[in-house]
Amino acid sequence: MNIDDKNAEEERIFNELADRLIAEEEDGLTHEERKKIKRENRINAIKQWCAENPNRDPARAKDKTIKQLALDEKAVVRREEFRKNNPEKVAEIRKRTRNERRYRDNRATYKERLPRDYLHKDSYETRLKKAEALNGCRFKTRTFKSKRFTDEYAAELKSPNRGSTLEGHWVESDGKQLAISWFGGWSNLFTALSFLLMVAAVMFFFVDLVVIGFVWGDYRWVPFAIYAPMFIVGFYMLKHRAILAHRDNFYFNRHTGLVKTPHTLFRKPFYLPYEDIVCYGANERNVGSARGGSRVFVSLMVPLKYPKHYRFTKPTFYVGGSNRQWDSLAYATAMTFMDTSIPLGTHLYQSIEHYFKIDKDITEKHAFPEELKPYLDPDDCQVNRHEVW
Repeated sequence: MNIDDKNAEEERIFNELADRLIAEEEDGLTHEERKKIKRENRINAIKQWCAENPNRDPARAKDKTIKQLALDEKAVVRREEFRKNNPEKVAEIRKRTRNERRYRDNRATYKERLPRDYLHKDSYETRLKKAEALNGCRFKTRTFKSKRFTDEYAAELKSPNRGSTLEGHWVESDGKQLAISWFGGWSNLFTALSFLLMVAAVMFFFVDLVVIGFVWGDYRWVPFAIYAPMFIVGFYMLKHRAILAHRDNFYFNRHTGLVKTPHTLFRKPFYLPYEDIVCYGANERNVGSARGGSRVFVSLMVPLKYPKHYRFTKPTFYVGGSNRQWDSLAYATAMTFMDTSIPLGTHLYQSIEHYFKIDKDITEKHAFPEELKPYLDPDDCQVNRHEVW
């Protein structure tokens, strides 16, 4: 969202508040009383239509006015049910709203522009040389052609504030780095191994108990001594698999302009400029698994440059695993995140606030970036400024 859009949004909110105050002065009713009367009139209109059209759903009426009234009433009912069933979430939302109003009231802090010296300003060629120095060798350039992955995703969001929630984008960010998970890697390997150990332990235990247990006599404890540790190790690996999750992410660094690729099972990660990362989706709806069984939609993150010591295969990484729209949003969010000419989108605030609250960076191995701390309230752990650069 650019400056003009933000100004227009603020003007719209101001006009709504002004109209509300004028209406209260004219009829002497508060905003809540006016909403109550409006809802009563809406319910009466819907009941009258239902009486004239029994056994019909007003939300599917041909009359557009009745249909809209019915949809509005359903939305109100859903909100009431959400408030009733989720009191803690409602309290948190109200607290956040009050805090945001308090931040806006302090205009000097809310509108203050902080220094942006820590953001990357180097040219592409300079960052390419930095990446070569970090990798320890020069790059090879590749061309990507695939019969399956032909849908290249756009590199920019239409607006940096587009999108609903952080989870919908499959990204996490601490304001300095943004992470996109590789659909594979160490954490998934440990998950598969843990399930294998636990299932094998249970299956073999029952086999021993039924078939062999009566033969072993005094040595019935042997199956327990073998399969109990297998189950315990599998359960421990499953519970703590997230320890290795930081090795399975692309890290887009807004302060250096470089991207760090995930660890593969046999290769260490490498660095490259973010302009040399592209993302493709399959030209078909689903991509079949290796065995041809279950089918899942995945996208492909392709580095257009890779170190010369990658001698045998050109690196590609499966990402996503949900649907085309979310994968495209994740990639576009990362590219927009690396564009230092615009502030961070508000859909990243939730993640930034989370890492600020636990005082960790995106890898959870270091402290929260010091450069970002002035943008957040130390007591409420919320973004308290107009724009986060």
